[in-house]
Amino acid sequence: MRPDPLEMKRLLYTIILACLAIGLKAQDADSLRAKILQCFNESRFVEVIDYTEQALELYEQAGDMYNVAGCYNTIAGAYMRMGQYDEAISNYNICTEIMDEIGGEMATVNKRYVMNNIASIYFDMEEYDQSEEMYWKCIEMLGDVGTDTMANLSLATYYQNLSGVRLMQFGLMEADDPRHDKTQAEAIDFAEQAMALSQQYGDNQEKLINRRIALSKAYQAAGRHDDAHAQLDTALVIAQREKELYFETLIIILNGQYAHDRGDDMVSEQLFLQALDIAKQNQYNQFQMECLEGAFLATRASHPERAVGYLEECNKMRDSIYNEDQQALIRDYQVKYQMAEKEHQLELQEEKTRQSRRLLYLSLLVVALLLVLVVVVARNAMQRKKHNETLTRLNHTKDRLFSVVSHDIKTPVEGQGKVLDLICKFIDDMPHKDLKENLFVLRSSNKELQSKILNVISWVKGMIGDTVSQAEPFNLGEMVDRVARSLAFEIGQKRLKVTNAIPKDWMGNDDRRTIEMVFQNILSNAVKYSFAEGEIRLEAEDDGERYQLKVVDHGKGIGKEKLGKLLKAIPTSAEGTSGESGTGIGLFVSQQMMERNGGTMAIESEEGVGTTVTLSIKK
Repeated sequence: MRPDPLEMKRLLYTIILACLAIGLKAQDADSLRAKILQCFNESRFVEVIDYTEQALELYEQAGDMYNVAGCYNTIAGAYMRMGQYDEAISNYNICTEIMDEIGGEMATVNKRYVMNNIASIYFDMEEYDQSEEMYWKCIEMLGDVGTDTMANLSLATYYQNLSGVRLMQFGLMEADDPRHDKTQAEAIDFAEQAMALSQQYGDNQEKLINRRIALSKAYQAAGRHDDAHAQLDTALVIAQREKELYFETLIIILNGQYAHDRGDDMVSEQLFLQALDIAKQNQYNQFQMECLEGAFLATRASHPERAVGYLEECNKMRDSIYNEDQQALIRDYQVKYQMAEKEHQLELQEEKTRQSRRLLYLSLLVVALLLVLVVVVARNAMQRKKHNETLTRLNHTKDRLFSVVSHDIKTPVEGQGKVLDLICKFIDDMPHKDLKENLFVLRSSNKELQSKILNVISWVKGMIGDTVSQAEPFNLGEMVDRVARSLAFEIGQKRLKVTNAIPKDWMGNDDRRTIEMVFQNILSNAVKYSFAEGEIRLEAEDDGERYQLKVVDHGKGIGKEKLGKLLKAIPTSAEGTSGESGTGIGLFVSQQMMERNGGTMAIESEEGVGTTVTLSIKK
């Protein structure tokens, strides 16, 4: 469910009002208020938190609890915008506790807004039961609304939010779940109540459009397609009349999705392209990516060449947006790092002045002399040992390399040569269809050969010490998404469901290139050996010091004997579920690369059941 844009506006206004409240009589507080507003406008949320914490200290000293609560609300809003949901919820809860202590009607209203924000966070975190619980608390705080206009309109918003929660819960249920029909019916009922209240109490046009969109989604999920289209058609007329381009784009996208659901892919593609044109004119980046993804799904079966073009454009745009977000985040943390560095330098300076220079120099001189003696003695022994180990490793690598090349590379090269001989010999008489099929076979073989050569090169470089592990922080979930996107075409060909259950805020601190290359190899294998319309789950566990990244498929699986051969680099051929070729050298290479990087790769597999591969990654 797309977040309600009006609710997002209200959240932003609430945060800014909290910032404006930071107006102590002192000149320093006025300066902080201006800095907070500027940083919020420029999305520099780390600085927002820093300045607001300074203001919080001033308010606590003055005993102004109402503005203390406002500061916690501002800090929570900044964390929410940064995607750090646990920190956001923690600060929202502190704000709520202070509002309870203050009491009064205004404090109750503000507390309700805070609880609505917490519910939205739980929704984004896919914790729908907790999200529902918070929305019901908001309704409970409204009490008996009677005929009060504002209270009834707030109630309409909460009903719409509950409809969205029910739709997500419904989507996760199995058809034989006893709650299935009731959950579906409640999604429609909540959406209809929201619509009725908005119409009865004269809600603004933007809200009415949003209510109709929510009701349309509920009808569509229940299979009431005519009712769903009727709501969207009415909403589109209002949006066009009111020149609400954001909603107009959203409605056309939904119509495109509905057309795809009913199998009318030609109409679906046209609608997505129409929405894409509006989104580009108004720089709706998220809508642009949704339109391109929708056009890809609508054309991948009938016009695969156009589908690939849509997918490539979508990936380019997603990478561009990701880079912009990363640069903004880096700037925020650079500021925080610089401030911490200044404090650290001051501490070091004070520490130096407390120490005796003479004792320090004498101690360093003694230690240096001892180290020189130890290094000189040990260096020669280590060099000899290292030289012998290097020779042994190189000989071992040479033997394995010859074995791999003779088996893994010789076979596809010979196959490509035969196809080329066939084409050259009969090209004048060969039908276009046969020529095309042979060229596709040649291209597929070439891609497989490229993958094998890259694996072999990476392995050899690692074995001879030509690569150095370089740890760097990276977002684990985003890395997984990036690799999955690169395999989108193969995943789409088999109609696989790939579920990424990795928390979005988990950060690794490892050799990113090595991890990404190994993960690409493992996920590619999972796709290759999964059955059509199957599922692949991407999971991760936190064992305290490392993340255990898991790729779980329910495909062909590997027998115990064959798995042992693969991990010893013994050539073992195994076709994918769609006839894809493979020898398994990639598993051996991946294991070698993980071990050289200081990690591990564990494989659990049962033939005919599936495979689970676990990668150990530094936090």
